[in-house]
Amino acid sequence: MAVRKKVLQGSAANAARMILRGLLNDWVRARRAVLHPGNADSVHDFRVALRRLRSILRAFRPVLPLPKGLRRRLRRLARATDESRNLEIWQAWVGEHANQLTAGQRAGVHWLQAGLRTRRQGTDARMRSQIATWFNRARAELRQVAAGRGPKARAQNATVLVQRTLRTGATVLARHLGQISSMRDREAIHEARIAAKRLRYLLEEIKEELPEAGGILVKLEKLQGTLGEVHDAQVFADLLRPALIETGERRARMVTKKLLPWPPAGGPTDPAAPPGVRQGLLALARRLRQHGDARFEQLKAEWLEGQSAELVVRLGQLSIHSTTESGRPDLNRRLPAPKAGALPD
Repeated sequence: MAVRKKVLQGSAANAARMILRGLLNDWVRARRAVLHPGNADSVHDFRVALRRLRSILRAFRPVLPLPKGLRRRLRRLARATDESRNLEIWQAWVGEHANQLTAGQRAGVHWLQAGLRTRRQGTDARMRSQIATWFNRARAELRQVAAGRGPKARAQNATVLVQRTLRTGATVLARHLGQISSMRDREAIHEARIAAKRLRYLLEEIKEELPEAGGILVKLEKLQGTLGEVHDAQVFADLLRPALIETGERRARMVTKKLLPWPPAGGPTDPAAPPGVRQGLLALARRLRQHGDARFEQLKAEWLEGQSAELVVRLGQLSIHSTTESGRPDLNRRLPAPKAGALPD
């Protein structure tokens, strides 16, 4: 990250604009890469840059007036990349585990991989078209916000706003983690992951001014990674179920064709899936179940029964001294840490 002035000196609006300018440059660079196929990490980089932008806009929302509809347009751009990202990670997972299957099972999985490649081509084309359509307006509006053009921002001290945002975010993270007891708690897992990301992205922008943030960032990144692996397993299951259902339907049609060989009213049926497809997909499903359960047990052992309460308390106890517009510290403006009793069991 480029060297810049301290962001926690002066107004929250100025701090937000300073952070926003750097993040916007990162997003513009990522957009150039994602529109030109060939860079394996381009979709990931574009998504991360956009998530960081949206997280900072959310954190500084009380003091940063935005053009009407900008948040919606940014959310639309993020969603445009969802399916491509999911297919990219799923293809990698299938390829890794296919090598560990028997020869017969791998032959069946090749059918799935061919379908994924075809689907990915169409998804990537739609994604690039949507980015090309929506990006320029969002970039222009963000540049106006970063330059301070538009409605006058509400006056508020940067450190007061940041500390309040961190406290609120820690409470949200604790609430969602407290709602997780099994892989069935999909919404809570998803929301906890988002809460961890928002806290991490905000802290990373001020870590040079907050020495205590380093250890917390390590824990947040680890928590986010574990939650992400659990979430990915759930998404992979969504992608695998239709393929299993399709092979079952094809198998049923093949059986009925043998039992009732008369031509159906609707014309010829789809050709049967290649031999071994169902066995290969079932083998993948068993491996996915094991993978998902193992990642959840890791989440449970390390966070749901371990470090999460400590992490939330440390976030609430971060000492951020407020500064005046002149940059001198205002040591009387420090928010109290949340009470440990307020955390979920």
